[in-house]
Amino acid sequence: MVDISVCFLVVPVVRAIQRLWPQCSPGTDKFEGFAKRPGSASVSMLAARRMRSRYSTSMAAYSCASLGVALMVFAVSATAGPAGNVTEARLVASANDQDNWLVKGGNARAQHFSALEQINTENVADLKLDWVTDIPVPDGIAATPIVIDGVIYIGAAFSHVFAIDAASGKILWQYDPKVHDRLAERPGMSWVARASRGVAVSGGKVFVSTADCRLIALDAASGRELWSQVTCDTHLGYGITDSPYVGGDMVFVGNSGSESGRKSRGYVSAYDAASGELVWRFYTVPSDEPAENDTAAMKMAAATWSNAALEKFGGGGSAWNGMTYDPESGLLFFGTAGALPYVHELRNPEGGDNLFTSSVLAIEAATGKYVWHYQTVPKDSWEYNATANIALGEFDIGGETRKTLMIAPKNGFHYVLDRLTGKLLAADKFAKVNWASHINLETGRPVYLPGAEYWHAGADSAVAIWPSMWGAHNWHAMAWHPEHKLSYIPVMDVPSIVSNYADGDFEDTLELVTEIDGKPFSPGKLVAFDPLAGKPRWIVEHKLPFNGGAMATAGNLVFQGDAEGRFSAYAADSGERLWSVSTGSAITAAPSTYRVDGEQYVVIPIGSGGGIQFVYPQMRATADSRGPTRLLAFSLAGEAALPRPVTIVRERPEQPQIDASAAAIANGAEIYKWDCRGCHGSEAVARVGSSTPDLRYSGADIHAQWHGIVIGGAMRAGGMPGFELSIEESEAVRAYVLSRAKAIGKTGAD
Repeated sequence: MVDISVCFLVVPVVRAIQRLWPQCSPGTDKFEGFAKRPGSASVSMLAARRMRSRYSTSMAAYSCASLGVALMVFAVSATAGPAGNVTEARLVASANDQDNWLVKGGNARAQHFSALEQINTENVADLKLDWVTDIPVPDGIAATPIVIDGVIYIGAAFSHVFAIDAASGKILWQYDPKVHDRLAERPGMSWVARASRGVAVSGGKVFVSTADCRLIALDAASGRELWSQVTCDTHLGYGITDSPYVGGDMVFVGNSGSESGRKSRGYVSAYDAASGELVWRFYTVPSDEPAENDTAAMKMAAATWSNAALEKFGGGGSAWNGMTYDPESGLLFFGTAGALPYVHELRNPEGGDNLFTSSVLAIEAATGKYVWHYQTVPKDSWEYNATANIALGEFDIGGETRKTLMIAPKNGFHYVLDRLTGKLLAADKFAKVNWASHINLETGRPVYLPGAEYWHAGADSAVAIWPSMWGAHNWHAMAWHPEHKLSYIPVMDVPSIVSNYADGDFEDTLELVTEIDGKPFSPGKLVAFDPLAGKPRWIVEHKLPFNGGAMATAGNLVFQGDAEGRFSAYAADSGERLWSVSTGSAITAAPSTYRVDGEQYVVIPIGSGGGIQFVYPQMRATADSRGPTRLLAFSLAGEAALPRPVTIVRERPEQPQIDASAAAIANGAEIYKWDCRGCHGSEAVARVGSSTPDLRYSGADIHAQWHGIVIGGAMRAGGMPGFELSIEESEAVRAYVLSRAKAIGKTGAD
């Protein structure tokens, strides 16, 4: 790995020269090679090394060189700071920082909002592509780009990390933690590893978490690994999909595992950012060992569980996504998941709310001490995690300014809480909901509707649950506009169809609903929600449910990408689409915006990322949006051309004939649902371009090795574990896959 730390000094110096002394700019034959537009050389260490006397000895040339040397010396002694220079002071002032996107949520209020307004409703129609960078990973990007002092930091699948020049798109360095190499040892983390959601940056370090439970600190200038800590145990069902979070000279990290089927107890850890030393750990659910519940919070939580449930299932409650550090109050806010088994009556037949599952928590960031909690779904039986991103804001309520937090979790209600006390101030539906009629503002508890209690419906019934168990809003970023007082929520308006219920086991599948009561209905939406009015102000409809995160700006704009590959700008106050571009790749990540040399850029990762895409690929992309993983940057001065759309044509290879009965194929379909669809897709339709293959296109060689792969684990190194199936069962799955292959024809028109 090449150390490019000098670039972080050279780049701003050269740009300063070009601003102050125009004849030193590209095109004057002075400092040839320094340019930011595609087609010319990027500002990089390579370009810096090429600085040489290719110009005449005229006075102008001499002045340029002298000025360059002087500014170079000044830069070494008086730059804004080293690479990745995020400090507590910068976080405090981040709401007004127009040059950077310091944390995942943009600023310390995690609003996914920027005060930049150079690009606005009057000129956004002139937005053009400035540069494009191919990101050499499959499986897309789910991360929001972090931008600090002219450098973009972004994470991708398998926890790859990239540092990219924000003005040119040139990759400065990249880091691979070798997660893929560990799949042979731990193939069970294969799905988790492909769903990484980014990085955090602070104190000259880039922090990344991995599916195999490591928290790693990198030097922001070079990508060199500085320290690494194991923060959870994959053998106990833990993993990590989310980014770390930073604040107060610490790094915060949660984990997943509530649905692993193993005894799992969720927790959040805080590490010293400089040394990697563990500072504190906060458990989200109590232990089955009473002596370990030695704090007031854990004693309170333990009273809501039966010890038998904790001993058998561990309690779950993973904090797997979405933390917000508030430097003003010193609090860390995060949400938690549910627990297994899903049905509360089975999980805890003696009753109890099962704290702190499906809850929003506030703890002291410095100590990990409990401050307050609010449980969004007591006795949760729908896996309605409260793990969506949390935005901070202020409201005037009853003549008093309240410091609040807002969250739109899976369950379909948008909540406003007092962020200092946890008191519920508002809770209203932002999507179709049939599990609860409303939230009682006095008690803070939902009023449940019996029609959604699938466990009482009978084994032969199919129950539509709104929202689905994937949620009306998942990890895709919600944005908040502090002027308009609107939340912009990427909504997945689809139900789970729950069937074949038996003693806690059941099937749940997502269903695209396009008509309700004879009226058109859109399964995907961007909802501008007014929390004080308790209803949407406007709605943009999407054909597919899994679309990108949102970003709002002071230019009265909201940006969002969608599953059809469009990246659009809407008027933040009205929802009018003002600009749109087809990128050729489905989008699930959120954009960010920043300024370099006085020019505002909007950057968006394209190529669908996250875990849902593997299960339901038809709901996250169309035939026209299956393109590669890229980073696109737009500006008003952009001159680049969009790459041509990528058309992927697949041919089905020669395959053996199906030699199985209809009953055997049906049995294979059932086994496939339980063991295979999480990676290879529902109905054996996999994500195009994924690192997990579409089994319908398996050739005769794969079919010849089928049982060795499926039962024997011959492809463990690629993340394909062996399954405890009989030869007959494995053959039934193979027959089902072949039946699905025959259905698409020879050319793969699916």
